[in-house]
Amino acid sequence: MASSLMLLSNPYRPDPRVLREARALIEEGHRVNIIAWNRDGGDDDVSEEEGVNVIRLGLKSPFRAPAKVFFGLIRFWLKALRTARGLNFDVVHSHDFDTLPLAMLISRLHRAPLLYDAHEIYSNMIWKDVRLLAHMLRPIEIRLSRCADEIITVNERIAEALSEKRDTPVRLVRNSPDMSVLRGESTTAIRRRYGLKGMVISYLGSLEPGRSVEELATSFSPEQGITVVIAGSGTLQSAVEKAAATNSSVRFLGSIETDEALKITLASDLVPTVLDPSNPNFQISTPIKVLEAMACGRPIIISKGLDMSKIVEDAGCGFIIDYDRQQLVDTVISASKSPEGLDQMGRRGTEYYEKHLSWQKSKDALLRAYEALAGLN
Repeated sequence: MASSLMLLSNPYRPDPRVLREARALIEEGHRVNIIAWNRDGGDDDVSEEEGVNVIRLGLKSPFRAPAKVFFGLIRFWLKALRTARGLNFDVVHSHDFDTLPLAMLISRLHRAPLLYDAHEIYSNMIWKDVRLLAHMLRPIEIRLSRCADEIITVNERIAEALSEKRDTPVRLVRNSPDMSVLRGESTTAIRRRYGLKGMVISYLGSLEPGRSVEELATSFSPEQGITVVIAGSGTLQSAVEKAAATNSSVRFLGSIETDEALKITLASDLVPTVLDPSNPNFQISTPIKVLEAMACGRPIIISKGLDMSKIVEDAGCGFIIDYDRQQLVDTVISASKSPEGLDQMGRRGTEYYEKHLSWQKSKDALLRAYEALAGLN
């Protein structure tokens, strides 16, 4: 079996996609090392977490200051390059474009094949913050991705973008949840654990603009019988904390672990993913919240103009609305009066998920990529 070196530009707290892939590889007998960028400013740290050897390199850097992030990233690359010298691995697994140049160098120095794991189109992700740089990076991103021996990504749209001039196919490893973590759990027990009552809607993710976070935190009142659960971190965290402190219908849980997020989704009645469709990254992304909601049988509210809204429409498992506060509020209130309709939507979502989007399909694609790479050693 192969030994993998995963490279990650976040602290791995853990990153949900990385965790699922690491678990899948370990189940098949592979060994997994992760070098992660501890951007929160802690010291270097080495630990074993669920059988994964996690090496966090402490180099403090903000997440949303482009110049500081760039110079911090270069320092992380240099430190990761030195760290990799002391590790044994057969495959270099690059998570996202900001680790790809580093992975290419390590791959060449250690003569190990390279897997590029494209969570998104990176130039789209930074478009809102630094548009000129995003335009400059797009052709570089596509060109460098061709150097990978194997590519995996989250959806067909990104796979198509990265497939140009490649001899080997881009494999789909979706952000589908591993439902085995819910064994032994019940909706009643989860709700009791978190003190959730009434109609529960949940937003669990990045607390940044363009995601309807503030709208969810400030639009409902206790007399409506609606509980809004919000978890995550980001620039809007203080606004959410303030709303939770003054409005008993809002529950802020801070940052939570991947498995707990899935459990809270199971305990929800409705999962909003109302993203700004003018953001090109949102347009083609595959929000994990949508896949988790479908897997758990929970209906979705999603904004028009997103690729994932087409899947929600095809599955008949949610409400497709404009990116608009009032439509969001009206939809939630209307849905709260029709629990039977929500149940039907949830069942349709689960049926579609199991047929087309299940983690087992993605796990098989991940393992096939590793088998192909093993043939290159």
